[in-house]
Amino acid sequence: MKISRLLCAGFVCAALLPVCGCIHSQTPVAISKSTYSTIKESEQQMLSPELKFLTLEIAQDIALQNNPSFRTKYFAIVAARAQYYSAYSYYLPTASLNYSLGARTSRTLDSGAFNNYRSTTTTSTPAFNMNLTVFDSFVREMNILGAKHNWKQSEEAELDARRQLVRDVAYAYNNVLLAQAQIRISQANMKFQRELLKETELKFAVGASPLSDVLNFKTKYNSAESNLYNAQYSYVVAKYALAALMGLTEGDIPSTVRFSEMPSADGEMLADIKTYLDTALANRPDLKAYREMYESAKYGYYASIAAFGPVLRANFGLSYNDEHTRNHRSNGSSRTDKYTFSYGIDASWDIFSGGRTYLSMRAAEANMVATEFSVAAAWINVIQEVRSAYDNYITGLKQVKLNQKNVEIVRKMRDLVNEEYKAGSAGITRLNEAQYDLVNAETALANAVINMHNAKAQLKAATDAN
Repeated sequence: MKISRLLCAGFVCAALLPVCGCIHSQTPVAISKSTYSTIKESEQQMLSPELKFLTLEIAQDIALQNNPSFRTKYFAIVAARAQYYSAYSYYLPTASLNYSLGARTSRTLDSGAFNNYRSTTTTSTPAFNMNLTVFDSFVREMNILGAKHNWKQSEEAELDARRQLVRDVAYAYNNVLLAQAQIRISQANMKFQRELLKETELKFAVGASPLSDVLNFKTKYNSAESNLYNAQYSYVVAKYALAALMGLTEGDIPSTVRFSEMPSADGEMLADIKTYLDTALANRPDLKAYREMYESAKYGYYASIAAFGPVLRANFGLSYNDEHTRNHRSNGSSRTDKYTFSYGIDASWDIFSGGRTYLSMRAAEANMVATEFSVAAAWINVIQEVRSAYDNYITGLKQVKLNQKNVEIVRKMRDLVNEEYKAGSAGITRLNEAQYDLVNAETALANAVINMHNAKAQLKAATDAN
């Protein structure tokens, strides 16, 4: 008997395993610690020591694997899938085992003999009951369809989180590249000011240059060094932001890891805006998620209508009653065994419930209509995002071309003014202005290139084009 029970339990578990599955926590050990200094390196979630060059594509892949906010979306799918399969369980019968054990004592008073008659009865009643809903006016069917669309909605929500994470990683990575460019610009400015400072100090030593020129270049050098510190700070902060998106518990990217150089300043011509609008409306997972949400709400409304109908249930019961009575005066006893087998069909139809069923239907209807308007809002938002991203990229491309021309002009002008200053035909103020204009022009070009690539990432995310 025990073996047969174990076998039955094993078959049940084997049948439920594909549906239920197992959920394992894969969070890093470091998050369980309350003191950062006690965390071991093996407990951290870090980049592989072999990784020496981090590209944008690698950073995005790591983020998709490790970002905890994104990983939660998967388990939302697991929960929605379990709810969907759970909806089918209402087609199966429910079975229960019950057991009761009790005793009662009674006394009978004989008024003539003044004797007490006392007896004790013990009862033992195991029972088995089974119920099956045969018909419920299609409530179960509507719930299954609603759960199915809720499952699909969670899948689209994960795709939408993926879309946004890939875009955000691109923004963070580009900020790292922009900070690198700002560091190079500051270092080049420091080199220029240092060379002029050395020349001016030599001229000052022989009386060919005033002290004010020496102090001028010292001041400009210090200013360039200050800009370098700011750029270095922007660089490490950008790395922190990128590390957080990649799910690295250390919150930083090792200094041994190199990044790409400044992305290409060459843009690409875009197709007509309608092409991108069509692509977005066909691909955007957030819009699909809202549509699935509407479908789920619609079947919830249908289920509320079906609740007005009748319900038909079948029942089956089997019980055994063992009753043992002992008479304490005569020390006699009696025993009764009774088996009970029952079955039947119950039909019920709630014709009045205080308006509860009707009000539930109205609430479900309102939820369905509100969700439909949410679809409309999401649709308009997609259009707006695609148009903004499209124009942003076009504007960014124009800004890059303009700043490229401007840098060439300003650099040529700075070189001319520098030669004129060395020849004595241009003042130091004009040289300061020319160098300042060049630094600003190079910074503007770096910003324009990064903005253009951010706009490209924005447009790719807005259309969800892979």
